[in-house]
Parts: sequence; structure tokens; C-alpha cells
Amino acid sequence: MSKKSIAVLFVLSMLLASCIFDSDESTLGSWLGDQGLPNSYKVQTLTVGDLTPVSAEVFQDSTPRDANSRAVLGAVSGLSHDLVFDFIVTDTVLNTYLQTADSAKTSIILNLLTPFYTSKSFPQDSFPFEEDLSIKASWKITKGAKKSKVEDMLDQEDSVWYSQIASWKSQNEADTTYSLKITKKDTVLEIPLPSALTADMKNSGKYFRIQLRLSAPEASRIYRFYGTASYYPPALYVRNIGEKAKQTMMIWVQRMAGVFSNQESCSDCLVLHGGVFDSLVVEYPSKPIMNALSEFYGDDFPYTGGDGGDVRQAVILAELTFSRDDSQGSQELGHPIQVVVGSYIDSAKTQDMREMETYKLNKNLIASKGHPNMVFYDGDSLTLQVTFGMRDFINRASDGRTFKAMMRLGYPVLQDKDSTYANYVTAKGDSSYTFFGHFDYARYDFSTIKSSPSTLKLWLATKRGDE
Repeated sequence: MSKKSIAVLFVLSMLLASCIFDSDESTLGSWLGDQGLPNSYKVQTLTVGDLTPVSAEVFQDSTPRDANSRAVLGAVSGLSHDLVFDFIVTDTVLNTYLQTADSAKTSIILNLLTPFYTSKSFPQDSFPFEEDLSIKASWKITKGAKKSKVEDMLDQEDSVWYSQIASWKSQNEADTTYSLKITKKDTVLEIPLPSALTADMKNSGKYFRIQLRLSAPEASRIYRFYGTASYYPPALYVRNIGEKAKQTMMIWVQRMAGVFSNQESCSDCLVLHGGVFDSLVVEYPSKPIMNALSEFYGDDFPYTGGDGGDVRQAVILAELTFSRDDSQGSQELGHPIQVVVGSYIDSAKTQDMREMETYKLNKNLIASKGHPNMVFYDGDSLTLQVTFGMRDFINRASDGRTFKAMMRLGYPVLQDKDSTYANYVTAKGDSSYTFFGHFDYARYDFSTIKSSPSTLKLWLATKRGDE
């Protein structure tokens, strides 16, 4: 098989999707013949069962993330979500105001993310939200002897700031608790801040910077807000409630970040969280796959001659099926959640490159049973397509590499049996949403992958010697 022919097969693989799933091997062979490909090409399927991973490891996301569009505060599904704010004050009016205030108080004003809470896909029976919310506030204030020094802080790169707050060290901290109640009609949440923060602001001089972190690790849920770059950015309110005057001043946030703290107690469990970039990397040995190919074709795999690439077959489609147990998971919204997969392929760099897989649709299966790549759904298995990775693996297995794939939790699925697998506009001009535009900050335990064997199914277009 020439390299040009292999390239043609790879392009045709996109067109083959429905045929692959819904036809037998003889029909597939005829289909390839109709496309003008040599009759010596055969499309056959091979199933490799009882695959046990040699490695399965979760990489937990703890990197501070920008909160420009939306922000999250609270705790859910084994994660605590904190918010860090950056306020830069170069207006002497605020300092004068603080010095003359009889009784100043500070608070953070956060606008609830209304598109989320008013969506038809949000469980409306969740309202009202009521709890005594305990919040820990920690902060540090940088005083500027000159206005220019503080103004220079405005030019700091956001990425630099994120790296700085990754190892947060505050100058002061205090707790506050207040009774929270949110109904369908509420759009604004005001969180009172400790009096010690107000006192530190009073003693900060004319120009200063406040970096404030809010944590609510004991909250009963998470609360979602608009971010810094939205029409409703957070603001720091300073109020004088003394006898002489009842006035208010407002400081807009300069930037904001979300910081995640993992509260999982099982260090060996393969737990992924939605809404963050947790990832699960699973590795399978090459020997069972190569042995199955050898038995299937009657000659040795892997190929060790030539340039090291095994050109005897091209992988058109590959599926890896795991057992799953939804009972060990938890979620907020109640919809199935897609599992996104990427494979590791050979790269000219020192490390293999990860390539996200393209999902090919089995329309008949989806219409009857729904998408196979979802959790929190009917059934006890999860099927992921790993075509790119398996194609590369089979042709390079002579170097002894393992097969390696990565999984993450994606978006909630609103139409589980719609094979379009994308948001689209109907013939009537209405918007049809396959995915919910907001992550479910869910928790899913994939630990069964270690104890329950997986199954690999391959669709191969092959040329066997002189056939």
C-alpha cells in the first residue's frame, strides 16, 4: 500500500462513518471498490477483549483561571471554588472619603449569571437557595508612595498575576457569616466583608492595591456570577453609614481569577471533575493488541522492517469500551455529560503530541440507544473513539510503546438521541441546542477502569501481500 493510498483512505474515513457502523464487511468492501480503490483492499473488524491498563492516572487541575466571562464561588462535588479579586485605587477621593467616614463598611457586589439560572435546562425547582453562608476573606494591600507606582500595576500581565496567586499568601484574614436567600427574581448578591479589611484600607495611604480572596468551602452549592469583562462586573462597595452622611463609593475590579481546591479523600480513585481541566490518562500494553492482530492475519505484528512503520493496514475507526458505574458520581444539573477524548500520537518533539479525537456518528445506534460517549446515562458502559491514536500506535508499535489516551468531562447533553451532535438552526428558524452552554461541575469516578477489562474494536482497511 503506497503512502498516497493510505492518505486517500484517511480522507475517505470521514465519509465512511455511517457505512462503517451500519454495514457488514462484504458491503464495506464493495463500497471501497465503488470508489475506485484496488480490490486487494479489505475492510475487516477486529475485537480485542480483556484489555487491562498498565497505568491509569488522574491529573487534577489546580491552576488559577481567568474569570473574565463568568465566575464560581462555593463548593460542590469534591471541589472548592475560590475567587481572587484585584482592585487598584488611584483616586484620592476614596481615601478622603474613608478618612472622613463615621462608620464605613465594605462589601462585594456580584451579579448572578442570569442566562444560567433562567435557562429552561436549569432545574427550576432548585429555588430558593437558602443557607447560612460562611465565607473566609483573606487579603493583602500594597501601598504606593507615588501614584505612578500603583498605576504600573495596571499594566501587569494577567498571566503573571495568575502565577503569583497560585501560591497565595495573605497579610490578613477574617471570617464572615450571613443568611443567604436567592429566589428566581434575584439577580444581585451582596457579600459583606470583614471590618478589618475596611480598617486596613483606611490606613493604606492615597494610592493602593487590594488583592482579595473569598472562600466558601462549607457552602452547600456553588454560585455562578458574571465575570470581569462582562456588562455586570463585580465591584467593591464602600459605604459610610454614620450620622453625618449615608454615602456610597464603588471600585470596579481590575481582574479576577478562579482557584480550585480539591477536597477528595481517596488518593487512588480515578475521579474527574467537570468545569475544570482535570484529565484521566490511561495506558494499555501493546502485546495483547499485537497478538490479536497476529492471530487475525496469520503473520507477525508489529512490523519491524523498513522505516519502522507498519503499512499493512490503515485504521479507519477504533472504539474503546469501558465499564462504568454512575452511582459513584454526583452532578448539579441532571443531564448526561459527554466524555471528551484525546490520543497521544508520535511527534518530532521530545514528547508525544496529544490530538483530540473527531467523533464519528453511528446514527442508528444513537437514535435507539443514545450517544455511547456519555456518563450519567442509561447503561453500564462508555465507548470512546480513539481512531487517531490507534492509527498511529499500530504503525509505530515496534518501538515498544503503549497505547495512551486522555479523557475529560465535557458539556451536558440536552438531546441525547440527536445525531447532529451540535447546536443548530432548524428548518423553521428555531435554535436547537444539543449541548448546554454551561458546564456541570460534576464529579465522576472512573476507578472501575482499573478493575474491569476494556474492549477495543478496530475497523481496518488492509492489503495482504499479493492479494
